[in-house]
Amino acid sequence: MAKVRNTTFGFTGRIAGHGITLYRRSGKVYARISTREVSDRQSMNQFNTREKMRHSIALWKCFLTPYKPLMATSDGTIAYNAFLRANSALPTVYFTKQQARQGAALLMPGMVVSEGRLPTVEYGFAVLESGERVVLTNLLTGIDEGETRELSIGCNDDLRQLLCTNHRNPQLMHGDRVRFYRFEQQLKDDCPTVKITCCELALDNDPRHIQELRGWRFYSHEGRLAIGGADDENMGWAVVLFGKKEQSASTQRVVTTCRLYEQYTTDEALTQAAESYGNVEKPSLLTPDIPERQRN
Repeated sequence: MAKVRNTTFGFTGRIAGHGITLYRRSGKVYARISTREVSDRQSMNQFNTREKMRHSIALWKCFLTPYKPLMATSDGTIAYNAFLRANSALPTVYFTKQQARQGAALLMPGMVVSEGRLPTVEYGFAVLESGERVVLTNLLTGIDEGETRELSIGCNDDLRQLLCTNHRNPQLMHGDRVRFYRFEQQLKDDCPTVKITCCELALDNDPRHIQELRGWRFYSHEGRLAIGGADDENMGWAVVLFGKKEQSASTQRVVTTCRLYEQYTTDEALTQAAESYGNVEKPSLLTPDIPERQRN
């Protein structure tokens, strides 16, 4: 082991590809040289873990910077790491090396888009008498439950008056923000991607028109706030509450009926993805062969 006095500045790190590690101890810099050859092969377990991580990272990148997920965790984990951790339970999907390089991503039911201490906004799909499918939330509008009415929401004050008058939604406070996410599964040249659009309103008295509301439709259905235009099976939705005082969020997940992701969870998809990397051990041994006598 070489021993170098730290007479100028301290430098620690690794020199990739040469097996050299530099580290500092007691004010001195040491260089450790490894002669062991490290294989670039990866086991099937390693490949599964990396595929899951690659997809979670791709999903994070689909969110535009102003609307990245707010993950106000109790342990103070940064939002990016908390997002990856929260979505680690999603099914593993398999992309080829080329698809991964193109940022392939899949819309998946149950994907976590926020995490925090505020009350969860509940929602699911419902169908109006007209046949239009909507996303129906548990946020009360004060409009008669037997009436379905399209709402005119163009600014913060419109939503505040609808949801906060007469304290009809006790979980909402003045200044809180409500963020509406819309997800669209797209497929181009055999590479799936997810387009995410968003609009956000604060529950305050601001009467200024919000441009991001263009293209969004809202209803009062069964006395609750609903989002219109949810007929497309390849769309997903989420509603997130952000607290002004608590600097926190509600824990919310995507609701969708899109099932494109299932095509990327099969043994065939795993084999194709593993073979595209060329260094995965035994990519063809995905499902153990069952002896003939056990099949009968």
